[in-house]
Amino acid sequence: MVALSRIPACFAWLTLLLFSGNGAGTALPSEFADIIARRFSRWDLNRDRVLTVDEINRAVSDVTLRDSEAAAIAALKRGLAGHSALAKGVSKDRLQQMVDDRDATGQELQELFKAAEKRIRLKQPRLFASGRPQLETIHQGRLGNCFVLAPLGAVLAVSPDRISQMFTSGPADGYYVRFGRFQIPVPALTDAELALTAGNEDAGIWVNVYEKAAGAAQQVIGPSAAAKGSAIDAISSGGSVTRFLSLITGRQIQRFSFEFARRHDSNARPYRDGLRQLRTWLDDARREHHAMVCTTRESRTPGISSNHAWAVVAWDNTSDVLTLWNPHGGNFRPAGSSGPVHGYPASQGMLKVPLADFVRLFSGMARETDTPAAGTRELPALPDPS
Repeated sequence: MVALSRIPACFAWLTLLLFSGNGAGTALPSEFADIIARRFSRWDLNRDRVLTVDEINRAVSDVTLRDSEAAAIAALKRGLAGHSALAKGVSKDRLQQMVDDRDATGQELQELFKAAEKRIRLKQPRLFASGRPQLETIHQGRLGNCFVLAPLGAVLAVSPDRISQMFTSGPADGYYVRFGRFQIPVPALTDAELALTAGNEDAGIWVNVYEKAAGAAQQVIGPSAAAKGSAIDAISSGGSVTRFLSLITGRQIQRFSFEFARRHDSNARPYRDGLRQLRTWLDDARREHHAMVCTTRESRTPGISSNHAWAVVAWDNTSDVLTLWNPHGGNFRPAGSSGPVHGYPASQGMLKVPLADFVRLFSGMARETDTPAAGTRELPALPDPS
């Protein structure tokens, strides 16, 4: 059973496309393989003729690697994560063979390379290219980092200015990002890091800078394994959405469990009391402009991802409906009538869910409070059994 405070990795793998060779005879090396041939010696820092995880991470962090070369190293980092070939290092010839093989690994590496090239080609180097940050432009990448994007979206939904004020310019094209009482220095974003993190259409790089800052924070506050590797690695396989909501707001949070909805039917008094307390709690959050997040466990409802963190962007107490934001973004059209069986229509990651459905489909939620997060991050959880 997954607790609200711990969200496993939520990867949204793209459909892999088949690649064909160049001609009927021997296939020419792909652009990806050609880049490996030309640039391998630059990536192989200790000149031992094999590429290691550490050397790939260092290349990802190299601001001088640009365009297609950066796309290639980003594809290798994402596509070979956990691959046995990297355990002791992989040679140039083996890498070239892997990217041009027609097996699943080769197809995925080529697809990752093309996607990274596109992301880098369309990059908008300004921090806030659209003036103010926007929720609708954000699309979670292949990192399992919904737990850092959902709190960001939740704060953005109630106060875009709070997000804008988190960022200040730093040295050498870098930034400082303020998380509550803490200011985190973020070195200049590299092309490879841009390709590995969330999409933001043409609205600037602020989301990517935030992710890099969140990774640096996770290396300090997360499990010991998060301290290994890069800042991006630290947020690639899940974490605590409530901890990040507290961290970026600088305030204590309060949880509200939906266990009452799983244990009781809608006619039972504990269910009715839980729903009554939840409505009051939501009304308070809306009145105080408090950011709210929610999470799922296993989900069988189309369009509702399992083990995923979401932002609650609006609560309408007249219609008893919440508006949620999915960090993956995108659109969804149910195959039948809107509801738990066929799902709910979504546009740019936004969907409306009736409260009675919400407490059945989601595991719980959390909101910020007005209490500073000094010493402790949480108030007592709800609902109050009394």
